[in-house]
Amino acid sequence: MAEPSNDPRLRPFRAMSWALYLVVSVGFSGLVIFSVSKSVFEMSPGRPEAAEKRSVPECVAGLTAAFEELERERAALGRLKAVGADQGWMVFRNGWVRRARQLEATCDVEAPDREALRRAFAALHEVMDVATVNATQVSGQMGPALDSFRAQLGALD
Repeated sequence: MAEPSNDPRLRPFRAMSWALYLVVSVGFSGLVIFSVSKSVFEMSPGRPEAAEKRSVPECVAGLTAAFEELERERAALGRLKAVGADQGWMVFRNGWVRRARQLEATCDVEAPDREALRRAFAALHEVMDVATVNATQVSGQMGPALDSFRAQLGALD
């Protein structure tokens, strides 16, 4: 078995190799961390401050409209091309969550007399989370099979 060479003439090349390795690995890691952090912050907007406060019936109407929008998009999920459903859903989700947070802010859900409203908003966000899981599963697991079936069915017409 040959021993590794410790030739002093190769020391600058070893140092350069290590430096290049560290620059590439730290740079790549930094880019991944930046990308994931940016994505998380975009997908988790905070609740903005609201200048106006809505009444409870207005908030219920807003909740109903947000749920109906969510249901329409969920029903359309995978209707055309199931494989790319997750990307389309994420674009929809980001806008929807921002609008829902704005509605939450105008409804003053932190007020002590609006506990039921706060629970309704939490339940709506839970529905969105489950729908997001569904979008990911349709795209990744069921999408190819669903698109293949639709193509085969189309060939029969």
